[in-house]
Amino acid sequence: MEDKNIKDDELIDDENQNQEEHQEKEKDKKEEIPKKPKKKVYISDDENAEEIKRRIDSLKNKNNNVVFRIKPSIFFFIILVMISLLYYLYGNKATLFEEKREVSYTQFVNKVKQGEITEIREGDETLTGIKKVAGKVEVFETNKLTNRLGQDTNLMDVVRDKNVNVIVLGTPISTVLTRALFSFAPILMLLFLMYFINKRMMGGSGGGMGNPFNIGKGKGKLSERPNVKFSDVAGLTEEKEELREIVEFLKNPSRFEKAGARVPKGVLLLGEPGTGKTLLAKAVAGESEAAFFPISGSEFIELYVGVGASRVRELFKDAKKESPAIIFIDEIDAVGRKRGQNKNGGGGNEEREQTLNQLLVEMDGFETDQRIIVMAATNRADVLDPALLRGGRFDRRIEVSRPDVKGRIEILKVHSRNKKLSNDVKLEDIAKITPGFVGADLENLLNEAAILAARKNNEVITMEDLDEAVDKVGMGLGQKSKIISKRDKEMLAYHEGGHALVASLIPFASKVHKVTIIPRGDAGGYMMPLPEETLGKTREQILAEIKVLFAGRAAEELMMDDIATGAYSDIKRATELAKLLISSVGMSELGPINYEHSDNGFMLSSDMSNETAREIDLEVRKLLKEKYSETLNLLRDNKDKLENIAKLLKEKETVTGSEIRAIVSGLSVDEVLNLNDEDLEKYY
Repeated sequence: MEDKNIKDDELIDDENQNQEEHQEKEKDKKEEIPKKPKKKVYISDDENAEEIKRRIDSLKNKNNNVVFRIKPSIFFFIILVMISLLYYLYGNKATLFEEKREVSYTQFVNKVKQGEITEIREGDETLTGIKKVAGKVEVFETNKLTNRLGQDTNLMDVVRDKNVNVIVLGTPISTVLTRALFSFAPILMLLFLMYFINKRMMGGSGGGMGNPFNIGKGKGKLSERPNVKFSDVAGLTEEKEELREIVEFLKNPSRFEKAGARVPKGVLLLGEPGTGKTLLAKAVAGESEAAFFPISGSEFIELYVGVGASRVRELFKDAKKESPAIIFIDEIDAVGRKRGQNKNGGGGNEEREQTLNQLLVEMDGFETDQRIIVMAATNRADVLDPALLRGGRFDRRIEVSRPDVKGRIEILKVHSRNKKLSNDVKLEDIAKITPGFVGADLENLLNEAAILAARKNNEVITMEDLDEAVDKVGMGLGQKSKIISKRDKEMLAYHEGGHALVASLIPFASKVHKVTIIPRGDAGGYMMPLPEETLGKTREQILAEIKVLFAGRAAEELMMDDIATGAYSDIKRATELAKLLISSVGMSELGPINYEHSDNGFMLSSDMSNETAREIDLEVRKLLKEKYSETLNLLRDNKDKLENIAKLLKEKETVTGSEIRAIVSGLSVDEVLNLNDEDLEKYY
């Protein structure tokens, strides 16, 4: 039994010893492992609860010890200090007396004479009289008449007679602080305001009141990785071929280096809005798998001088870190305008020029082996500084033009991938009736067609939806419910019918696609032409267009014996074309001379004499009157056809080009109304 107890005691001792050894080892381990410093989380006052929770969770996931500290606002802290100081100076003046009354100087002197005041205390601006009666203290205060009590002879005589004790007080510290506060308060407040704004600017996140210099972390756009490919860019075959070299350089630069070739440092995309310049830049980044740094030219320019140049430096610094990279500056004309044009100077102009200078320096500062390409887009190449366009900077310029019919078909196919089209939809026909439409317009057209289909509770887009969308995008919202008087409708029918008839009769005029008298936007009605896409216009084509423009007004005069203001835009356009013929392209009797105005940076100045200007005006007037007379005679000779077209328009409100050509061929209105689609195809 004793042996068993001894063994148990030995086992207990062994266990205790093992526990002590284990504790010592754990202690040694804790001493060896350095303690992680607690991470302090500063949470600004304007952060919402969701953002705070997100930051806390992210820190907890990283096994950090979190210590919460709400960062106080310096502004409210300073306000609190000022309020406390004012309270100390004015609201918490310690008074030695229970009662104090303000009296006039005369009353004060009388109380001294009557012996009611036994002690006078002289302050900077006041005299305080003290009367002690049965342990109670009364205080009387009045303003001084002189700087020193000794200068007041009348009062001093009474003081001596009554043997009143006089105590001269020093200037209290509160008065000194008050004077100092009011003397230096404006300066201190101004300095504080400047400091506060500066701290806010330097401590933000890059937007608004944030750090304007923190371009890489704030406004300067963190790099993106676009998933756009060249297959997503339709209708720009030549442009894509030019940019494939940039992709090859970013992916395989050694191929060019072996041949001794230098890849362009910058690529400038020129073209009208909506032609796909930004999409092309993203496609280059997507194909090359390079970091993409997009920024707008206007983002460089801010209120503070030097911000733009700093942003440029930060942008290129970040791009070099993530090489290969593409820096894309959209609307570069906002920062890259010609220097020295603003003769009046100005801070904004100086800031823009500093930013441009820094951009030029940065584009010279990186080598081709860093694999950084600067791409930029603008629709105002004429205003760019020549230094931007020289070799070694934006030495490759690619014109992104409006798509032709083939390009529009490809664009429509790309944007209709995720849309259901009915069997009657022919994208080729839509492409033909949308000359001048760019990629953005065509995407918007298909979207409007989808919306129209959804309004009808249809999931499939029909040709009717697309036709309506073309009108809506091109001319505006249709106003079918608008009430039009019988006379206005008749005049509108003759006006639009005149356009359609003349366009169908004369050579070199654009083919008529559709005519309508349904108001859209600012137009009461319109005739939609189907122009052929050519590189330029001949003289005969321009003269034919002038006749078609005048046909509306001429039809009103012929059929209504009156004219309306609806021809305003037609006459304006006809005048512009006449001036183009005579003063710009030299297609008149004045000869092949250009008389256009020149822009010298200050004002429009004329390069012609008054006599020449008069000759041009006479020539323009002569041409316009001649073409109007010819148009009027043409309509008079085909008055019956004009009547039929107007009658058909009043009947249907919208008439196709095939129906117009059927009437011009000699068919009556009733015969045209009875034609089926197959018969109308003959007149297409």
